[in-house]
Amino acid sequence: MENFLATVVFLLPGFLMYFWIQSFGVNPVVKHSSIELTAISALLWLPVTVATLTLLNLSILVINNIPVLELIWTLEDLQRLSGNLIFLLIFLSLSVLVSFVVSVFYTKYIFKFQLKVINKVRNWRGVADLSNTSSVWEEIFLKNDTMVVEIGKIDSEDKSQIGCIMKASRPFEPERHLVLEDVDFLLI
Repeated sequence: MENFLATVVFLLPGFLMYFWIQSFGVNPVVKHSSIELTAISALLWLPVTVATLTLLNLSILVINNIPVLELIWTLEDLQRLSGNLIFLLIFLSLSVLVSFVVSVFYTKYIFKFQLKVINKVRNWRGVADLSNTSSVWEEIFLKNDTMVVEIGKIDSEDKSQIGCIMKASRPFEPERHLVLEDVDFLLI
């Protein structure tokens, strides 16, 4: 049971942030293994948990009559309180909210700044800039631009369709698919 509580308290907030960041469109270049995902979650745990505990401690200081909760200043306090179901529910609820807010802030501001710094170092080294997206598939197909494409087999010229891309598969889906609209209108 202690391993489960440790996982919930020490890994879940970081995993939530990783999930939100990917949902907001910052995808890694390669699919991560479970060990890598655990390491990333452990690293992302720190900002989410610090912000969650800060919010929780401020709430406790403002509202003095919460008998179940107490101020948390050390990891031992956090581990001891993780056995309390009320604390666990409050902590997890706040972690979902905080991980969402921190992820929005990261994807909107910090990621762009991080990319600028990385590209300055790459330019200084004489290496090409990184793209704003992590793959060619995202660069071409996952933007909100209107794109008309022709899809057909390489060995056959007469069986092709022309249409406007409405949806494209995500970068890590095993097969790449495009959903076209206005195919009949644009069919030649």
